[in-house]
Amino acid sequence: MAALLSAFLRTRVKTLRYLLVGGVNTAFGYCVNVGLYYALHTQQQLFAICLLANVVCITEAFFLHRLFVFKSREPWLREYLRCYAVYGSTMLVATVALWLLVDALGVPFWFAQMLVLTISVAVSFIGHDQFTFKKVRGENERQKADHHRRGML
Repeated sequence: MAALLSAFLRTRVKTLRYLLVGGVNTAFGYCVNVGLYYALHTQQQLFAICLLANVVCITEAFFLHRLFVFKSREPWLREYLRCYAVYGSTMLVATVALWLLVDALGVPFWFAQMLVLTISVAVSFIGHDQFTFKKVRGENERQKADHHRRGML
């Protein structure tokens, strides 16, 4: 019973950290997008500005999630690439869902966007928890054995 309660509380705390970091990421992303647009719109096309903003914002989100939400110690490059896979697939599904809701079903855009955004947050959390930052058992055990042999544990 105590283990079940402990696992439940850990999940709730991680979810809360995810939502708090998501709020920071949203504010950061807005500022980066607006800032880059006004800094570069006379020299660059909007697509290039958006692409640069996405790289900056996904990188910032990755490191905040890695450090504060999932507290990962796994190799960062693999997780960084997985982070792009999660965000890319979430964006693709969200775009299709918006199209279906708005164009095919006639749902007002403001409501469809709110619904899709809410679902996207949940899907991203699950994707990061179960894929991006999922610990690899064999590697963790090998790393612990290496640290133990070197007297680091």
